[in-house]
Amino acid sequence: AAWEALSRVVGSVPKENLPSYIKLVRDAVSTCRDKERRKKKGGPIVIPGFCLPKALQPLLPIFLQGLISGSAELREQAAQGLGELIEVTSEKALKEFVIPITGPLIRIIGDRFPWQVKSAILSTLTIIIGKGGIALKPFLPQLQTTFVKCLQDSTRTVRSSAASALGKLSALSTRVDPLVGDLLSNLQASEGGVREAILAALKGVIKHAGKSVSAPVKTRVFDYLKELIYNDDDQIRGSSARILGILSEHLEDDQIFELLEELTDNASSASWFARHGALLTISSMLRHIPTMISASSSVTVVADCLKNNLKDEKFPVRETSTKALGRLLLHQVQADPSNANAHKGTIVSIASAMQDESSEVRRRALFALKAAAKENPTAIMVHVTVYGPVLAECLKDGSTPVRLAAERCALHALQLTKGTENVQAAQKYITGLDARRISKLSEFSDASDDSEDDSASG
Repeated sequence: AAWEALSRVVGSVPKENLPSYIKLVRDAVSTCRDKERRKKKGGPIVIPGFCLPKALQPLLPIFLQGLISGSAELREQAAQGLGELIEVTSEKALKEFVIPITGPLIRIIGDRFPWQVKSAILSTLTIIIGKGGIALKPFLPQLQTTFVKCLQDSTRTVRSSAASALGKLSALSTRVDPLVGDLLSNLQASEGGVREAILAALKGVIKHAGKSVSAPVKTRVFDYLKELIYNDDDQIRGSSARILGILSEHLEDDQIFELLEELTDNASSASWFARHGALLTISSMLRHIPTMISASSSVTVVADCLKNNLKDEKFPVRETSTKALGRLLLHQVQADPSNANAHKGTIVSIASAMQDESSEVRRRALFALKAAAKENPTAIMVHVTVYGPVLAECLKDGSTPVRLAAERCALHALQLTKGTENVQAAQKYITGLDARRISKLSEFSDASDDSEDDSASG
């Protein structure tokens, strides 16, 4: 009944006056969404009224009219409002509206509007890609061309939104090779921020559609990125290393071993960019193909290479080695939990990084030990005599981020939430006061620290 009434009310408003209600509708949608969120603990939020058949019909004209005929500011509001509306609509109810919504968005983004309008449209298109899925099929070529064009935009926000949208879109595409070929050609012809955006798009495409890329095209990407990982620009180096890590899931064995050999050689290069790039790539590969590296004959060479670079004069090199050792340890305690000897060597290295002169490196080492302790507390606790004293020092560190990381690490590496006997045992290393205080922290309050997004150390 409410839907029927809304249809009649909107139908009685002259077309040219519709956009004046955009703010009103956005506020109403926001209020309903908050109400649903309070009822529901977690998971996607949908508004029941937008799960009815033809649910969006009464409200779409308001936003589409604003998008097509409003001022730049109104068009931005309309695009944002559409995105908010789509988010709270069920996938089933959205299906028949995907085409009438997407067409106007693509038309407007192609015009000369300020970056704010483009950015709002890109984020709404990204939401549609996530929810509309296969219903977008007719628009795939146009969307792809639009996003590739936006990668060249002069505004960073537009470029990064386009890169993210392109990655997600590639998952729906049946022909990924031409897109990857295009991105590679543009990459070779571009520089600065545009180059970063193209790399971000390439990363998304390999992540979402890497298995659909043909062997010759994968080899082209592989060969080109192998040069870029030694670039003197931090962003370029970091992005290229992360893409190579993701790509390694789809490479032939001989390509992987050839790459590992080259990386371990370059990890002792005279140029610190080359050392850093090589270690960033090894770290990313240890995230994406740890089983393959651990099972290969190269594993000892890789581990030694990481340990040696903990003494490097440049702190980003030491930090990246620490992160990579953390990923190696995490895999060791998952795949071979009873091999205490293998773990010990890695833990000794991580404990030495916990005493590094750089607070960034100390913090990274604490994250690494904590992640492994969360995964397999028993395998880590066996070596408490190695890391206990160093962890105690970190709890008194002069840097606040290091002290906080040390508390989170102590909680898991000393198993302080698992009974008073552990709190007492920990007093061999830390004060009773600290042990009791830390034991009251929630063990689930911190997110994973193994993201690929922090550019310095992915």
